[in-house]
Amino acid sequence: MIDFWERFRGYSKWTQTVATVQSSTLDSVSFGSASEMKAGKGQPLVWQSECKIVWEDLQGNQYTATFEAFEESPLYQLCDGDTVNIRFNPRRPTEFYLRGLFQSDLTYTWKMAIYIIGFILFVIAFLCPEIIRAFFR
Repeated sequence: MIDFWERFRGYSKWTQTVATVQSSTLDSVSFGSASEMKAGKGQPLVWQSECKIVWEDLQGNQYTATFEAFEESPLYQLCDGDTVNIRFNPRRPTEFYLRGLFQSDLTYTWKMAIYIIGFILFVIAFLCPEIIRAFFR
């Protein structure tokens, strides 16, 4: 399916190269106010890393980009100096495609959709139990 997506979007025609992780910093998305976060009282909702990568085009020009990876992504484990295979647009070398990033985004989207559907079903079951009883008759 991912191969189809890459062909459909044209990524398979982009130039393949190796990008190096310049920096990877740990961050979290948290509940609580900014003052609570500074005081260390807020609870993290999810952990993520922000990675900065660098690559060269065919003429030797360097480009950089940043991306975020959530804790369940294999990209979350990247450290300074690690390398990743990317594809960049030869017409606009600042545009890049990283397969693992697409996979992570897809997984995160599905996970959030399942949580939201589950929450909605819970609310319906709590507020309207007769709907649930009618469904299981």
